[in-house]
Amino acid sequence: EAVLFYKNIDSRIPIVDRKKNTVTFNSTDDSKSFSIDYYPDRSKGFYINFLGPPSNSFNTFRRFPITNILDTEDYNLTSDKDYFDTDFGEMIYVEDQNWMENIIGPMAPFFASQGFENPFKGKIVVIGTSLAEEGDFKPTPYLNYNGKEYLFPGVEYHANAIQHMLDGNYIKFPFGSLEYSQSSTNLHLILILIFIILTLIFVSKAPPLWGFLVMAIEVFAWTSYSVGSFLTDQLWLYKLISGQQINIPGIGESAMIPILFPISAIILPFGINLTYKLFTEGKDKAYLKASFGNYVSPELIDQMFESGEAPSLGGEEGYNTAFFSDIASFSTFSEKLSAPDLVELLNEYLNAMTNILLDNKGTLDKYIGDAIIAFYGAPVDIKDHEYLACLTCCQMNDKLEELRQKWKNEGDRWPEIVHNMRHRIGVNCGSLVTGNMGSTMRMNYTMMGDTVNLTARLESGAKQYGIETQVGSKIYEAVKDKFTFRMLDYAIVKGRSEPERTYELISEKGKEPEIYKQILPLWDKAIELYTNQEWDKAIKTFEDCHKLEENYIGRPTTPCKFYILRCEEFKENSPGKAWNGAYQLTSK
Repeated sequence: EAVLFYKNIDSRIPIVDRKKNTVTFNSTDDSKSFSIDYYPDRSKGFYINFLGPPSNSFNTFRRFPITNILDTEDYNLTSDKDYFDTDFGEMIYVEDQNWMENIIGPMAPFFASQGFENPFKGKIVVIGTSLAEEGDFKPTPYLNYNGKEYLFPGVEYHANAIQHMLDGNYIKFPFGSLEYSQSSTNLHLILILIFIILTLIFVSKAPPLWGFLVMAIEVFAWTSYSVGSFLTDQLWLYKLISGQQINIPGIGESAMIPILFPISAIILPFGINLTYKLFTEGKDKAYLKASFGNYVSPELIDQMFESGEAPSLGGEEGYNTAFFSDIASFSTFSEKLSAPDLVELLNEYLNAMTNILLDNKGTLDKYIGDAIIAFYGAPVDIKDHEYLACLTCCQMNDKLEELRQKWKNEGDRWPEIVHNMRHRIGVNCGSLVTGNMGSTMRMNYTMMGDTVNLTARLESGAKQYGIETQVGSKIYEAVKDKFTFRMLDYAIVKGRSEPERTYELISEKGKEPEIYKQILPLWDKAIELYTNQEWDKAIKTFEDCHKLEENYIGRPTTPCKFYILRCEEFKENSPGKAWNGAYQLTSK
């Protein structure tokens, strides 16, 4: 009513245009008209584009106290200049300036000529209360401003609405109503479908962390766009952070973009997709653990799952490391121990050794009695699998020493043969086939190939030299800088036609026993004499070296004694001048 009166529109009959969302009032002579852009919902109201915080603190609108309006010549209002006269014992009132009389009284033209203008001329005046006791306050976007809380009088709510209509400063709604209404449902559904499809495209195949980042970027981008549309400044966040002035929208430039529906259309599909992934991945990981948990380490199962490289049926050729171990003279243990004690002892030994194997990312192939067969680098590729296999050997040897001490400390619980238990290990790397092999009714994830056969010979052949760990030349070349080795032989193992240079794995670099600082130079010199066919000198050097070798119970021989016998054999049957140093082994 106030606006129509101000615009001199005498008609109060609205003309509603539901397509343009406008309400128009025309004067009776059609000379003037006034339109309101209403919010596209059922109430036909509009959102107020507030001009600023409350006027009592920020002077958004000119504000006058009621005392000024009442201040005419008919009223004698007290002022801050009033005082009590102690001489006469009475209150002295200082006459005020008749503020309102200066605007509407006979002297108004004079005061106007002196610059005292009528602040109400050509204005719409809204009268109301701003006393806190009245409780007439409304929630607005300026309830909290610059870190403080401000009460917003209801009278200023009306003032903002009036100014909003006078300026035509209506907020645009390019996507329709922010609430559910028939006019905006289709637009919102299209917007929601677009965000759902985009979100699913980006997060469906992505890992959970990347999916979360994509979702966060979408939410941030749409929120930034929505706020920027209202401020008509898409760089608002950068300016806010850098301390620059954010753009002030012009009349009718602000657009209100929905945030809740689109963000929900981003977060909910991501959450559903993530839930589905966690459910299915949990089942897949449980299946892998059920299938391979007894053969490979949990870390390797996680790696298999994350890489998506589940083992395929059949065989797959690759460059891997094979591992064989066996307890020395195990048949004797069967004679000395009862069946329950033998099972208990073997379980304790195999449990300790298998834990070391799995901790170093090895894959357990099978147990054959006291023997452990395993490999590295499958079913998932592992870097430095040669190193991990050698590290396993060293740790197993150390662990067996701990077990021997433990069994000794248990007194008469175990016979002496248990106190002196030794094992042999063979390690080799090369091309081999790993995969599920067997029948359709029963399968075993195992390995095959010439590399596997040679590894088995290295393990069993370690007995002939009286050593614990024998490795092939490829293992030596791969890790010679990390472990201490003794070049053992250049031999043709039984079942093969080509010679293989083999090595004894002693320990990690820097952890070898002090005695090997004397043994290894003597050994290398003896091997050189042996290769040059200086048999007597070689025998003498091997004998000197043998005196330094460890002579523990259960050690049938030493590498030195083995070579002494071979030198004596060659003294009687020379290999000839064209000999390349290779020796044909006649037993496994």
